[in-house]
Amino acid sequence: MTSARYDTSPPTTSTSYTRTTLKGKEKAAPLERAGEQVVYRTYRNEEDDLEGIMRLVEQELSEPYNVYTFRYFLVEWPHLAFLVFPTPSSLLPIATIICKQDSHRGKTNRGYIAMLSVDRSWRRKGIASQLVQLVIAEMQLRGAHEVVLETEYDNISSLSLYDSLGFLREKRLHRFYTNGKDAFRLILPLPSEDASTEGEEEAEEGRRRVGIGPEELPDRVDEAGEVHARKKVDEDEGVGMLRQVWDGLYT
Repeated sequence: MTSARYDTSPPTTSTSYTRTTLKGKEKAAPLERAGEQVVYRTYRNEEDDLEGIMRLVEQELSEPYNVYTFRYFLVEWPHLAFLVFPTPSSLLPIATIICKQDSHRGKTNRGYIAMLSVDRSWRRKGIASQLVQLVIAEMQLRGAHEVVLETEYDNISSLSLYDSLGFLREKRLHRFYTNGKDAFRLILPLPSEDASTEGEEEAEEGRRRVGIGPEELPDRVDEAGEVHARKKVDEDEGVGMLRQVWDGLYT
């Protein structure tokens, strides 16, 4: 039996990495199978990885995304996209996570988990939890103050996963998804170097500000805006237009 493996090296090199939890403590590999070694690595390039990522996301997630949505994240934040393979020689991933990180309203360094997908036959083995921890650690290294995401309000397994990692349910977004379902916006505040100098009043104001805006904004943006993004982005406009639309929705 072999343990999980982490590979962020070029295709010609294989490097093992120590697995740690968010608290920095070593933890056993998320899964073991006889004769198989699960490999975690970052996104490399479109030729190697995009098709496999799209297949996995389209197969496992209810929300539809076009190729420009994937390119938006993968071109700008390749270091925040991880793939998992059942063996070092596998070509198709069994799990993936795709994220972004940038300034939120000019005040907060915010990480955003856009997509997390695990093949059904590989679920309940700790892979999703490990992927989330990997991206959070990467975001922390790059100065993130918080991490946010949305998930379907009735997705018990997803909510349970994020609850176990310390995420808080910040607000409920009505008819967030194109299938008409509501979502919970979840937030994970991260410790920062200057946290000890921040007053409680300032911290409370920061928490209050997250996600606050016109009450009609979630429905208008997330229902109309997301559809607008898919309709308006075509071969001529490409990633540039999607970047403008997505930044307006999620930052």
